[in-house]
Amino acid sequence: MSILEKINNAACTLRLKNDWLKIFTCPVPTSDFLSFVAIAVIDAPQHSVLSLLYDIEVAPEWVWKTREMRLLQELSEDEGRVVYQLVSAPWPVSDREIITRSMGYMDPETSEVFIKLECMADYLPRNDKYVRVPELEGAWNIVPLSENQCRVVFRLHIEPGGEIPSWLANIAVIDTPYHTMINLREMVKREKYKVPVDAPFKKSSKDVIQNYEKFITV
Repeated sequence: MSILEKINNAACTLRLKNDWLKIFTCPVPTSDFLSFVAIAVIDAPQHSVLSLLYDIEVAPEWVWKTREMRLLQELSEDEGRVVYQLVSAPWPVSDREIITRSMGYMDPETSEVFIKLECMADYLPRNDKYVRVPELEGAWNIVPLSENQCRVVFRLHIEPGGEIPSWLANIAVIDTPYHTMINLREMVKREKYKVPVDAPFKKSSKDVIQNYEKFITV
């Protein structure tokens, strides 16, 4: 069972709530580092959010603390794509390298899109300038609510590696979803994201992991 399926709403803490965004932090079994669940209602079509997520090179403009993001390999529909991300960390902590494989699934009945993120820490040789994140699991769920509105659910858990105290990381854990969602909300208004992206999502309702319904009703 994945971490996404283990996260229990009853054990999570609501850290932020406004008229369009909620952020929870959640303990993760076997880890001292908290995960987060962010749920946002975005006034844009589902395909605009998907177009932005697929536009890897603009990530530094909206994904919190991201210095660089680039595509390493485009794989098949069943294998996804491999992406490199360089994340800034406050001095004296070293910046982090993250390598993930993302795989996309679409529920053919509801059109909900689920993009699963998993760590591929050994995909590239290590760079002594940065710390390679050893473990990560996350996901995006994008659910159409109407022609011009969708729900975006962003979940993530990271084991950052190196020497970052868990208490320090846990204080700042909501910064990533908060700033990322605010930026996403503005970015999807750009003209270029009004064109649907031709992404190779596998049509498979059984692969769409939800487990976030109770967070919506809080």
